[in-house]
Amino acid sequence: MSEAQHPTWRDWALLLFLASIWGTAFIFIEMSLTILPPAALSFTRLTIAALLVTAYAHATGHRLPPLSDKRWISFGLLGFFGNALPFFLTPLAQTQLSSALTGILLTLMPLSTAALAHFFAHEKMTRWKLGGFLIGFAGAVILVGPAALADLGGPTFLAQLAVLGAAFSYAINVILTRRTPKTDPVVLASGALICSSILGAPFGLWLLASNDLPATIGGWGAMIWLSVVPTALATVLYVGLIARAGAGFMSTVNYLVPIVALFTGLAFGEQIGWNAYLGLVVILSGIALARRTSA
Repeated sequence: MSEAQHPTWRDWALLLFLASIWGTAFIFIEMSLTILPPAALSFTRLTIAALLVTAYAHATGHRLPPLSDKRWISFGLLGFFGNALPFFLTPLAQTQLSSALTGILLTLMPLSTAALAHFFAHEKMTRWKLGGFLIGFAGAVILVGPAALADLGGPTFLAQLAVLGAAFSYAINVILTRRTPKTDPVVLASGALICSSILGAPFGLWLLASNDLPATIGGWGAMIWLSVVPTALATVLYVGLIARAGAGFMSTVNYLVPIVALFTGLAFGEQIGWNAYLGLVVILSGIALARRTSA
């Protein structure tokens, strides 16, 4: 893919839109887990998303490359690191962790992305980037509530490692997307989703066949929403944004996601304290610092 351009206002608008999509996903994941175990949920949402994006690709005149094309290796890697692995690890962790602690641990993704991009994507780490990402992480802790950190370690340590694994997996995926040979975003998204669905099929199908699945409208509705919006639509938008604006810019979405998640909770009747507004200011300050172009 081509070198990243300086982000435009359209890129910022798209970043905020993606943050709104992914920031509301946590509540739908929790609802979906009432009807499907984590691996079955991951496989189902990825399969539906793959079918939708592939159908859209064909309807708009895009065609997947032949299986002999080496880009399928890239599609397979993107499917594993961008979807199959983190989509399994995050719901698995959420069966034991609060959404607050999950959100804080996932904000380590921009730091991981910046470090990887320095070596593999020609996006040099500067003192402004490092400082901005660290401030953004601090803002996420303030936003969600420092008390959430009290749960670090302890009996849920493995679940916490699962979230960290998901964060690092997302970071690897961003770099791989930047390094994938030039491909239309719709084709790239379709190929990656197909591969991720295939990777999750053995365990996912076994769980679907061996469990009695409750037929609750809320649970299945939440799962369909996860498949269509935060998976199918978001995957197409995000690969295009990485190509235009770069890995570091895309990774800042993980600082915006906790903001959206928190205000989504407000819409559902949760109380928001002063720390939320302070955290919002700190996060935005960190993002602004990380976007400075001087070294």
